[in-house]
Amino acid sequence: MIKVCNLSGGYGSQRIIKNISFSVEKGEFLGILGPNGSGKTTLLNTMAGTLPAAEGSVHLAGKPVARYKPKELAQIMAVLPQKTSQTFTFTVKETVSFGRYPFQKGLFRQMDEKDEAIVQEVMEQTGVALFAQKSIRDLSGGEQQRVYLAQALAQQPDVLLLDEPTNFLDMSYQKELLDLVKRLTREKGLAAVGIFHDVNAASLYCDWLLFMKKGTAGQKRKPEHAMTERQIKTVYDTEVNTLVHHESPKPFIAIKPEQPVLKRPEIIPFASLLKSERDCLLLQTETPLRVLSASGIGSGFSWSRTFIQKQMPAHTKEELAALLTAEGFTLQETCAMASADKPGQPICRTFEDGDLSVCISVSSHFTIWMFINGYLSDEAFVRAVMTAGEARGKALGAGEQAADGGVLIAASQENGLASKTAGEERLMQLIRFGANECVKEAVNRLK
Repeated sequence: MIKVCNLSGGYGSQRIIKNISFSVEKGEFLGILGPNGSGKTTLLNTMAGTLPAAEGSVHLAGKPVARYKPKELAQIMAVLPQKTSQTFTFTVKETVSFGRYPFQKGLFRQMDEKDEAIVQEVMEQTGVALFAQKSIRDLSGGEQQRVYLAQALAQQPDVLLLDEPTNFLDMSYQKELLDLVKRLTREKGLAAVGIFHDVNAASLYCDWLLFMKKGTAGQKRKPEHAMTERQIKTVYDTEVNTLVHHESPKPFIAIKPEQPVLKRPEIIPFASLLKSERDCLLLQTETPLRVLSASGIGSGFSWSRTFIQKQMPAHTKEELAALLTAEGFTLQETCAMASADKPGQPICRTFEDGDLSVCISVSSHFTIWMFINGYLSDEAFVRAVMTAGEARGKALGAGEQAADGGVLIAASQENGLASKTAGEERLMQLIRFGANECVKEAVNRLK
């Protein structure tokens, strides 16, 4: 639909963008990312024809953009700029109606029924119909942004260019705007190109990503291939972590804050914090712990302060969550498991090896909790769960009753404790030995 070939340009003799090439087809949403001053807006303005290309070309529907008459171009391409001045006072409806100007004919260019219907439809799509008669100057920045999106959509374009479209919008309106653009690409075949500062929004909504830096651009790539820690660090010169989104295979990026240098890492007394109360085991800490749980609420990686094993014969996750909520626990900070039997008084032992400290608790139904004073990588968390599970299986032996419990690993993530590969190898040995000893003791208690 739109094709950029070896495009260079800028302002006067200054070259802001250099030798950029890519294409966007119908039904695609391309996100352009990069630090401030990398040339993103210059690229968008050159694509829109508001800046002339010094070298290369931009083709729209097979024809150079420079050869379109302004009115003809406006019937195919719409632009949502980063900022729009409010020189004149118009109502919201009048402002949106300007989007129909390229299609109006005759001396007086009156709106007909079709124009009115389109204006009403896009105002409702963007959530501005309720204040159609208000002056646009009386609206907030976020409301104005939605009005100008409605104006762009009133053109019923084949190509939509968006310069930081979520500026000034709160979270709910950001989602609504991006949902709408994505839906139009899918249902109407719209080709959309947007500049983003929010790398995660771009990853979730865009089909393709293009990174820019110092006026140059790489190849457009799928988000799952483009959004890597190495790529983000190279483009933005900052440290980040790549996370897994719960509902999308697309990567999720989190900035990595500078870690304070602690003279002495905090040692949490896990053994003294573990309580056996009525029909549950409970451990609560003031410090959030990073957790990898094999079953129950909070399965997978999470951060928790409260850990519960609770007796509950019918123990779906939903039922357990409802019960804990009723009892005043905050599920976002709680990792819980349920059992048909009372957890009983657990075996609880602390194992140490130099600077390493592991508190291991094994309940009567062989659920293993491990609390570690130290730092674990993702790989070490997984190894710890597997190591604990293998040790439990070995300790139970072939003739013993199968255990129905799970495995939970929680670590303080204090740097300076078990943070190197050698420390992790020592930690695995400590986990293997401690889990084996505690499960054996739990088995002997039942005999």
